[in-house]
Amino acid sequence: MQGVTKEIIAPPLKLAWSHEPEVEEGKRRPPIEASPVISDGVVFIGTMGGDFLAVDLKTGEQKWVFKADGPVIAPAGVSGGRVFFGDQYGFIYALSTETGEEQWRFETEGKIEGGVNLVTTPEGQTFVYVGSHDYFLYCLDFETGEVVWKYETDNYVVATPSLVDTATTKTICFGGCDGLLHVLPARGDVAEKKEFEVGSYIPNSAAARDGIAYVAHNGGEIIAIDIESGEEVWRRTTNVDYTASPAVDAKTLYVAGPDKRLVAFDRVTGEEKWAFLATRSLDSSPVVSGGVIWQGGMDARLYAVNKEDGSELWQFDLGAQIKASPAVSRGTLVVCGSDGVVYAFRK
Repeated sequence: MQGVTKEIIAPPLKLAWSHEPEVEEGKRRPPIEASPVISDGVVFIGTMGGDFLAVDLKTGEQKWVFKADGPVIAPAGVSGGRVFFGDQYGFIYALSTETGEEQWRFETEGKIEGGVNLVTTPEGQTFVYVGSHDYFLYCLDFETGEVVWKYETDNYVVATPSLVDTATTKTICFGGCDGLLHVLPARGDVAEKKEFEVGSYIPNSAAARDGIAYVAHNGGEIIAIDIESGEEVWRRTTNVDYTASPAVDAKTLYVAGPDKRLVAFDRVTGEEKWAFLATRSLDSSPVVSGGVIWQGGMDARLYAVNKEDGSELWQFDLGAQIKASPAVSRGTLVVCGSDGVVYAFRK
């Protein structure tokens, strides 16, 4: 959940393929707001129409499609031959990555707007973590979908939980609509929980690095919080209502906002280093690849931005607004648009 990929892909890129999911004649193709997830050469994406797709990364051909009960607006999680995602009718699904066959589903009492994260213990047991509008964060059994434990907050949980290794344990870190950053052990020991008062709605995921969680919230602030102690490291007031999740690398925090700016902050001091200005709102979360930041815009452009100084390196007009974040794998960058089409770019 740092917004950083180990894959190195640099501009200029060319469109390698585009995949247009089937749609009934005379109907508009549902937009895609969920960020794509790539695993073992397959792209997994949910649509606002409730279709969950598996697309071959190399060719763009559809491998299978699964029909969920409701719209899908959040990214999936993939592990152990299964892909997990939630929909806005409150269901969490586990499918076979190979065939798309449903393995299990679990029903919450509220819609799912955040993504799924997973942890595999040293003993080889995997757990599925996801939040719901029913105020709970759930930990589900990988094999059965049964509730291992659940943690209640005071409002909707719409963020994808970040999983962080601290000095003592593996920790879950997530923001809620209750204005709190919640921190608790991945094993669900509520007695060891910590809560940090942010004071405003947190609609996105925290980016965590070296024990520090970075939160860009809906109240116009960016806050750095020490996960182990719960203490504030720094706070910067920007008066920007953030919805995109920040990205963080070794030295810098990158935050995109509706003020049309992608801004780089020193992650130790919180000082602004540079700002890149687009022509419309930036609702997509940035992805850092080597010396390049890949950023989608509501102006329908895919931008490549220089990580060092914020200068524009390249752009491509997709012809459709980009709300989902890009994904990078095997020399290919995948991005989706409000036209419901999946696009892949390569050198």
